[in-house]
Amino acid sequence: MDSERPVIDSRARRLLAYLRHNGGRMLVDSSLLIAWIFAATATFEWLDQPPWLLYVVLFSGVVLYTQITPTWERPYESPD
Repeated sequence: MDSERPVIDSRARRLLAYLRHNGGRMLVDSSLLIAWIFAATATFEWLDQPPWLLYVVLFSGVVLYTQITPTWERPYESPD
């Protein structure tokens, strides 16, 4: 066990600790992904490209984004 992270027994308190620790990252990640979806959709509508290609580009962009960004972290140890 990592001695720097506290053990939190309550699931509700673990959820609050997780959201408090990662809330800013979640907001940034969500905002960037929504912007990506909007920009790609607008570009494909403007260029009159087929919808299947839009889905490939959207999926590829999301996968790439998840590969280059660090994962969200748990600031606690779970007793489970």
